[in-house]
Amino acid sequence: MNREEFESSVLDLWMSTRIPLSRAHIQYHTGLARQRLNRWLDDLTAEGVLEVEVDDDGEMVWIVPGAERSLTGPRTFAEMGRGRGAGAGATPRRRDEPRARKRASDDDDIAALGKGALALAGKSGVPARDADDGRPHKSLALSAGLSLLGPVGWLYAGSLREAAIGSVIALVAWKILPAFLLLPILYIGLPLSAVAGLVYAWQHNRKGERTTLFLDGKKEKEKED
Repeated sequence: MNREEFESSVLDLWMSTRIPLSRAHIQYHTGLARQRLNRWLDDLTAEGVLEVEVDDDGEMVWIVPGAERSLTGPRTFAEMGRGRGAGAGATPRRRDEPRARKRASDDDDIAALGKGALALAGKSGVPARDADDGRPHKSLALSAGLSLLGPVGWLYAGSLREAAIGSVIALVAWKILPAFLLLPILYIGLPLSAVAGLVYAWQHNRKGERTTLFLDGKKEKEKED
């Protein structure tokens, strides 16, 4: 749980229940270690998000100024039922949930970029005819720009086999490599991918067909889309 999630959890406890916001109750609800709990409670109090009072028993309790308290919510965690809080009967939070959600979000972003690249390639993929020799022509700038997203951009002007293999390798690396290894690879690999896209388009315009840059041997000719 991060700081923003903690603040949201405390606000939810205040607005949906009548459980006093004591230190013990908040710790039970959030499942945080006491040291971090104390630090974040102090931070939110200093920022005016929370206010602290002392009840009749001399115990510190927090309130959320400006937010109305529930009038009909449960008074105890037992009334709330299972699945709320981090105590008995609750489903414990997995520490890797925020990381998993972030990776899923990143995967969605990459997928969206890939779809955008394919859509753009599809719209611009009808090759223009060069005024001099009538051969199909590919835009160097567009090919480089699409390839900056990764090997999927090679589909515009490059070898279909190399684009497919490169995309699979990139996807596998994205899935299995930790961030501290993946980021340096991206910083180097994406510009190199753009250069490859530029060369693909240049070779396409020079020869009038898709050509390979990395695969040896058969030099299989690939028809244009």
